[in-house]
Amino acid sequence: MNTKINLAYNGEKYVLEYNRMAVKLLEQNGFMLDEFLKKPMTNIELAFSGAFIKNHSKVGQEKIDKIYDSCKDKAKLVATLQKMIQETYESLLSDKPSDGDEGNTSWEVEDLSPKTSQK
Repeated sequence: MNTKINLAYNGEKYVLEYNRMAVKLLEQNGFMLDEFLKKPMTNIELAFSGAFIKNHSKVGQEKIDKIYDSCKDKAKLVATLQKMIQETYESLLSDKPSDGDEGNTSWEVEDLSPKTSQK
């Protein structure tokens, strides 16, 4: 989750980012990354709105739509949103521990399947 978008609209500044909660909310609303560009009318709007959740959750959908409509270079904007969501997914499988948690968790596999005797 290294990428963010700094956006200014009518004198107000916004920092668009995703975290796991934001992406989880997107998924609950039907978002699927592998269908991002297959269903652009739904997914692009969801992705743009979802980028407000982390830092600007109180911004209403009508305003978010106006902000999106006024953005230039939408192709680059959409590609950046897609990259940001992908980074969030990658963070889920990252081996890098959360701040302060390094070394606090260990795990191992124990095979409990029945052993067969060999004769």
